[in-house]
Amino acid sequence: MTVAEETYDGLVDTIYGVIFGEATWDMFLGRWNEIIPGGRTTLFCHDPARAAGASHIDKGFSEEWVESYANHFASVNPWGEAMSRMPMWKGFVAEELFPRATFEKTEFYNDFWKQCGRTAIGMALVKRGDQLFNISSSIASGEPEDNQIYADMLTRLAPHLHRAVRYFEAGQSEKSLNELGGRLFDAIGVGVLLVGDGGRLISASEVGHKALESGQCVRLGIQGNVCLTDADADARLTRLLGQWRDGERQQVMSSSAAKLTIIRLQKSARLGFFDSPTVAIIIEKPAMPGAADIPQLAGKFGLTKAEMKIMRGLLGGSSIADLAVESNRSRETIRSQLKSVFSKTGVNSQSELLRLVYFSEQTRYHS
Repeated sequence: MTVAEETYDGLVDTIYGVIFGEATWDMFLGRWNEIIPGGRTTLFCHDPARAAGASHIDKGFSEEWVESYANHFASVNPWGEAMSRMPMWKGFVAEELFPRATFEKTEFYNDFWKQCGRTAIGMALVKRGDQLFNISSSIASGEPEDNQIYADMLTRLAPHLHRAVRYFEAGQSEKSLNELGGRLFDAIGVGVLLVGDGGRLISASEVGHKALESGQCVRLGIQGNVCLTDADADARLTRLLGQWRDGERQQVMSSSAAKLTIIRLQKSARLGFFDSPTVAIIIEKPAMPGAADIPQLAGKFGLTKAEMKIMRGLLGGSSIADLAVESNRSRETIRSQLKSVFSKTGVNSQSELLRLVYFSEQTRYHS
């Protein structure tokens, strides 16, 4: 079983709708629940050190369920401590936290969770000290291997949810970018441009305006249209702004100047013929701006163009999921290419690859 690409695209649209004030968290959770068997979902805090927790935003659970969790069942949640050890931004099935056979003997399951589902999936969104902010969905049935597809979908959504949660942390609001003047985006150091038909600039955050003024990765053309300085990136922006463009709705590109994420916003569920396209350009600083010369390294280690692109993307802050979207390839293909990069450069991890590029440790890994 797989989740259709249009379903994934719809979820991404809703996440950015939350950011831009065209949707709510409630709408996102409702859309997510549609793909989960008997799904109910909550965004909740948990503090395993204090054995306390509470649901902040939920869809499908009753008020009584939410209150009883905060008043008692958070303190006996057997998943709590294990969640604190899970990697951030990676979806997991409940059986990775606690064996199901043991779980079904707990007070938490028999007096509380069983009324909603047999098992669950989740992902840690924020970790602050001992406190966690998570997304968790109850699932009515299925073995871990059956439910892994939904955990993998959370992992795939992680980069987009990360931006939304950072925005949410900076100051919860459902106002539009124009109403906010971009303050919340500026607070997290992210530039945002809203671009309309023909590349017309609709609005920009302060950081977005500074990016336009610097002209390093984006600028205004003679006619006031937004242009990306990289020709390939600008061509992708033009395609996403196309009136008749179907399917593709997002692109992720990294360079030494910035990481750009371009999202075509879906304004409504109705036919888009009468809506001119609107694109959001999200501008973030590259993870490590002072990288060594990638082509030089590629020549030294015999990397192919595809492998060089993988290296450049990873060093620019892109995830494997981002690179898969950017190159229109599967994540399995990207992982295979990354393994080839590791083999040729003599490293075993992305952190070693980082040291190799940024701290000139070539001789340590490759003679």
